[in-house]
Amino acid sequence: MPKYTFKCHNCGSEAVRYVPASIEQVECTKCPAPMFRELPVISGSPEVKETIDSYTGVQHNQDHDQMVKDRHEQYYWEVEVPRLVQKYSLEASLENKWLVYNEKGELVINKPPSKR
Repeated sequence: MPKYTFKCHNCGSEAVRYVPASIEQVECTKCPAPMFRELPVISGSPEVKETIDSYTGVQHNQDHDQMVKDRHEQYYWEVEVPRLVQKYSLEASLENKWLVYNEKGELVINKPPSKR
């Protein structure tokens, strides 16, 4: 059963209940008036910025955004760069720094740029 929020227009109390979708009103727990089902908030809800580490001040959305960015970068260097090296010419691969020469003078796929 879905979870709905009900609000009493008489006393102003709110309650969250698991009821069938066909139920539009329930009894108020504080007064004899009925409580009416509220429409769900789909957009415009406040963004969750839960502080995970109070010492460093890292928040959930900042950490998540960085994690997604890191995953995209990792995918690019592990999957896309080898494909690009096979597809493009040696000159283009060297120019875009997909391929580099190591200490032994061998041509190898470049590593992702260091973050720190």
